[in-house]
This record gives sequence, C-alpha cells and structure tokens, in this order.
Amino acid sequence: MAEAEDARDAEVAEPTVADAGVGAALSMALARRRAKGRAGGDPELDAFLAEHTRLARLQVEHLTETGDLALSRLRLGRFSDRMRALLQLMTALTGAAVVTLLAAMVWHAHEQHGLEIEAFSVPPDLARGGLTGQVAASRFLDKLQALQTATENSDRPAQSYEGNWGSDVKVEIPQTGLTFGEFEKLLRDKVGHVTRVSGEVLTTPTGIAVTARMGDAPPQTFTGPATSFDEQAQRAAEAVYRANQPYRYAEYLDSVGRAEEAFPVLEDLATNGPPSERGWAYARLAIKDLDDHGDLASARSHAAKGLGFGPGSDLSDHISMVNAAVWSGHDEAVLAISKLLDHDDQKRLPDTSQYFYVLNKLLGRGYLQLITPDYLASARTWIETARLVGGSHYGTFGPAIAESAFALGHDLPAATALQRSAQTPADFTMVADIEEGAFEALPVYSIAVERGDWTAALADVRHVDAALEAGRAKRPSYGLMQQVWIWPLEALTLARTGDLAGAQALIGKTPLDCYQCLRVRGQIAAAAKDWGGADRWFAEAVRQAPTPSFAYADWAEVLLARGDADGAIRLAKSAAARAPRFADPVETWGEALLAKGDAAGAAERFAAADKLAPHWVANHLRWSQALARLGKSDEARAQTQAAARFR
Repeated sequence: MAEAEDARDAEVAEPTVADAGVGAALSMALARRRAKGRAGGDPELDAFLAEHTRLARLQVEHLTETGDLALSRLRLGRFSDRMRALLQLMTALTGAAVVTLLAAMVWHAHEQHGLEIEAFSVPPDLARGGLTGQVAASRFLDKLQALQTATENSDRPAQSYEGNWGSDVKVEIPQTGLTFGEFEKLLRDKVGHVTRVSGEVLTTPTGIAVTARMGDAPPQTFTGPATSFDEQAQRAAEAVYRANQPYRYAEYLDSVGRAEEAFPVLEDLATNGPPSERGWAYARLAIKDLDDHGDLASARSHAAKGLGFGPGSDLSDHISMVNAAVWSGHDEAVLAISKLLDHDDQKRLPDTSQYFYVLNKLLGRGYLQLITPDYLASARTWIETARLVGGSHYGTFGPAIAESAFALGHDLPAATALQRSAQTPADFTMVADIEEGAFEALPVYSIAVERGDWTAALADVRHVDAALEAGRAKRPSYGLMQQVWIWPLEALTLARTGDLAGAQALIGKTPLDCYQCLRVRGQIAAAAKDWGGADRWFAEAVRQAPTPSFAYADWAEVLLARGDADGAIRLAKSAAARAPRFADPVETWGEALLAKGDAAGAAERFAAADKLAPHWVANHLRWSQALARLGKSDEARAQTQAAARFR
C-alpha cells in the first residue's frame, strides 16, 4: 500500500515541475500577445498557445486516468492486506484447534481403563479345526466376563480396585495402516491404563496347553486333553483375574462355594497389597473367619487390623465387629457399634458401591431399630429393604425379620398378614442367612410366643437347634448361634412349659459373658421361685451391658411377680428411659401401679403403651381393668373389644 502511494506521488509531482516552466513561458507569451495585440496578430504565438492548450488537455486526461488507477491499486492493496490478516488468523485458529484436539485425545487416553485381549497364538492344525487365534481370545474373554458378572453386586465400585479395567473388555482386531483408530490405540498404550492380555495355545503329547499373559505378571500354563480348551481357558482366566483383581476374585470364590480358596488370596492381599486394598481384605477376612470357621478371636483381630485404610473398608470392618459381638453374646458392644454404623452408612462413601450403600443404610437402620428397640419401625424398614433389594436373599429374609419385629412389637395382625402374603420359609431353613447377617429373627417362634403358645414355640426352636447341630461340622459358627441364641430361647421355652430341670440343664451350657444367657438364667431362677438367684443373674446382665433396656425390663417383671411393685416401677422407669419406643416396660409400670391401687396412674401408663404398641392384646385387657376400676365402663368395654379384634 505504501509503494502505491509513492508511485502516485511521483506521477503527480512530475507534471508539477513541468508546469512551473510552462507557466513562466505562458506568462511571457501572454505578455507578448498583449503587446502585439494592439499592433496585429502573431502566428507563432497563436501556434504556441494552441499547442500548449492541447498539452494541458493531455495532462488532464493523464491525471484522470492515473488517479483512477492509483485509487484502484489502493483499494486492492487494502483488500489484500485484509485477506492476508484473515488467512493468518485462520491458520492460528486451526493450529489451536489441532492442539486442543490432541490434548483432549491425550487426556481421554490417560483416563482410559480397559482390557484388550490380543488374538491368541494358535497352531495351524487347531486353527484349521476352527480354533483360530481370534476365536480362542473370544472364548477366553467369555470366561473373564463371567467372572465380572458373578461379582456385579460387589461391596465396592469398579473404580476403587487398584487393577480396575472397568467394563471395557474386548478382543483386539488387528488393523493395517495408521488409521484414526490405530492412533487412538497408540495413545491409550502410551498414556492410558489399558491392560493387555496375550496368550497362546499349544499342542502337547497329551492334549493342549493354554497360556495367558498379562503385563509383567509371570505367565501360567494350564494343560489338559485336546477337547478341554474351555476348561483350561477358565483356569487361565481365573489366574488373570486373581492377579489383576484379587479382592473380586475372592468374592467370586465365595459366590461359587469355594470359600476356602479365598482365604490365601485375601491373606496375601491384606499383607502385601496396596493400602486401598488392604482394609477391604482384612474386613472380608473377618467376615469369613466368623462365617466359615466360627473363629471369633481371629475375626476380631482381622477387623481391628483393617481399620484406618479407608472409610468404606472401615464401615465393612465395623459390620464384621457387630457380627462377632452378636455371636459372642456381647450386646453392649453390639449396640455401641450399631449406633456408629447407623451414622456412617447413611451417606454414600466414595469407595463403596451403590448396592452396598443402599443395602447397608437400610440394614443398619433396621437392625438398630430392632435392638434399641423400636419394633414397629424396624418392621417397616425391613419391608422397605425387601422391596429395594428383592433380587437378593433379602427379598425373602427381609419379610421374615419384619414378621419377627411385628410379633415382638405385639402386632399379631401385621405379623400374621405378612407371613401369609410373603410366604416366608420355615425358621430352620433360614439359619445360614441368619448366621451370615447376624440377625436374630425367628418369625414362627416369635408369633407363637406372642400368642402364648409355648408348645408351638418349643417345637419351632427345637427344629432350628437340630438344623444348627446338623450343619455345625461344616460351619462351626452354627455352634456359636446355638450357645448364645437358640439354647437360651429353648431353655426359656422349657421353663414356660413347666420343664424347669430341662431348662436349667440347657441354660447351664451357655457362656457366662452372654447377655441373653444371663437374662434367661434370671427368668428361669424366677420361675423356680429362686428370687435371690434371679436378682444375681439380672444384676450381672446389667453390669456387663448397662446400656440395653432388656435386662431392666425383664427384672421389673420378675420383681412385680414376687410382689415388689415399687422395685418394678423403678426398673421399668430405667428401661423406658433407655428405650423410649419400647412398650413392654411402660406396660409393666402400669401393672405395678394397678397393683398398688393407682388405677388412674395405671390407665395413663397403659394409654402410653398403646401409642407404642396399638395392637397389643394384653395391654388393652389390662387397660380395660384399670378403666373399670375407675368406673368408666364404656371405655373399659371398648378396650375389651379392641383386644378381641387384635387376637
């Protein structure tokens, strides 16, 4: 643009200089013409002026043409400059877009998790028979995916595993040339977290040998008959799964009945694994110590060692601790840890799966409500649990616990209606589920007790005892369940049916640090009119477990039975203060007031118990007695009719 302006200036400047000379000549010519004008014409001067006029016209024409041309060149220069700037801008934008795309591809590749299985190396004779390299890799992939599927409901999300490959598991199909897909693969290989598996199938004198290699792990070879490729591929897939995801492999072993094989896998992971895996390994070892070996000491030790590695594994460790405390009969510890669990499992932790979160926030809440107790709320929580996770065994077991909770909460109509609709199995068929979850729930027994049918209750608890006895050789934890749960219930039922000798002999086999065992010892002593013995056993139960309300409530009933109404009121108040949603001590308090002649106070207590257990037949009948003593015959009759409806 500057050159064009210089050219135009030169063109304009040149005639200006010439004009200066022509102007001087013209002035002289005009002066001469004026001088001669008076004397006559001057042909030479006229010719000069004519020539000069023609030259002036030519200059004007030239200036007009060159001016238009110069303006055109200026406009073209401006357009050229603008196009050049636009081209530079487009080049810069294109470069930035390419850099951004590459950066995005690198980041995406860096975040990639997956498993790529290369086509196996296969001898020509096997390939001709249909077992090509790609077919072998695909069948191997099927085995791996089956292992993944078997552990879908893991306690942990996939991304929490140290060697997670996620759900992107595929057989790699080789390509030729550097295609876009090949470029993406190159990036994944360089900066991603894709696990690669290769393998080979060889013929041997006795059949075939299958080898799978993953990363730097030592390869393992499995041999068998020529027709056993699927079997050897399964063994090879399990070897890869164990090396890459040992915790999930242990879950798989448990799910297919190979529980003992899981112990060395978990022990190695707990001792030598990365921190993110060790806490979970210890927690699962604690569960297995109890479920598979009945080893309370080892379960407590492993659970304690597992604490501190992560919030999710700590939660699982505390679940193990609750289970160990339940089958030890240590109810103080059960209540304390259950309160902690109910707080921690109400929020989703980053290293727990959605399934684990949904299930345990309900289990923790329902179980705490059961032992607090708040029976009717617990029953509703268990029904909700069955609704949300009905695909698991809780679809059957949840209603069974809810039936027990309804019965313990003195709601026979709800318990029997649920029993009919849910069609829950017999109590003795659920012992494995009860042991695994440490849920003390026997719906048939509990409903029979609420009805006062102690003969039916004894028959049911004996069936459960027989089932545990038959299975304890293979599952030693069943022996723990007998000692701290079933034998105390059976002994109490024997005492209620009049067999005091049998009750005393059976309860004598139970441990002295078992809360329920001590409570039943006190109740059996009371049935034998051994009031001093009853006081000693209840006092020991309270000493070992001062927080739970049950021993206080039991003791209050015994004191009332022997005529100590004031002592009964004192202990009933203590029980009610510890468990505000527990109807039993409130009802006992009302009975004690009635025994002292305070019908008005008794009616008030029975009304309070009715708010906690509105379908309790015995409470309505005693409420009716108190109202009758107060002369309120119509209200008394209404309570009697209510009792009849709820039988």
